[in-house]
Amino acid sequence: MKTSIERLSEWVRSATSIVALTGAGISTASGIPDFRSASGIYSIERNVEIFDLDVFLRDPSIFYAFARKFYPQVRDARPNAAHRALAALDHITVVTQNVDDYHQRAGSDPVYTVHGNHIFSTCQSCGAEIETEVLFPIIERGDIPHCVCGGVYKPNITFFGERLPETDWQAAVQAMTQADLVLVVGTSLSVFPAAYLPDYRPLNARLAIINRDPTPLDGEAQIVIRDDICDVLGRVV
Repeated sequence: MKTSIERLSEWVRSATSIVALTGAGISTASGIPDFRSASGIYSIERNVEIFDLDVFLRDPSIFYAFARKFYPQVRDARPNAAHRALAALDHITVVTQNVDDYHQRAGSDPVYTVHGNHIFSTCQSCGAEIETEVLFPIIERGDIPHCVCGGVYKPNITFFGERLPETDWQAAVQAMTQADLVLVVGTSLSVFPAAYLPDYRPLNARLAIINRDPTPLDGEAQIVIRDDICDVLGRVV
């Protein structure tokens, strides 16, 4: 009898349109903590509201105290074997909930970032946009980055209370409607509306889930693998 990895490898080779929906679990091997595990970002009480828009607008120092350590982590880490494995596939669209840029750096194209990205920041007063890395020296010395107009810069990460990036969201939905294989990788499918994306797949599309913990779609998937993501995708590809 074929193993799940052998079956998935065959599906990948025969697929003509693959969509991979990825979450924080794919980046943990790069040294980036996830959010909801026992050792994740939200396990520290003061971090629970760091991505809340109302909290940011009221007191941006709460987010930037976190970003002072988080930004250098994300900047200095590298794509891992799982990112590289997906980038090596043909006929694949990556849809990610992550705010890092490791899929892009690994060579995946297209990549739709449905929760935004930390690469650019926007002034909350005048709308001016700037590369976030330019702001790193200000953030690392413990200050809040301000625009020349006096407004506060906020990263182009989708905070709770904000709408998702419309262009990327619609592109992600369109890709899902055309997929014959959907891979759910490193996400618990607990954050909405991104968790609804696999529901847009055609009825005859295959669904494979590679995640450490159970997800709400495990019962609908033809393959569920709870193992090391880098190892699994490396063997599949």
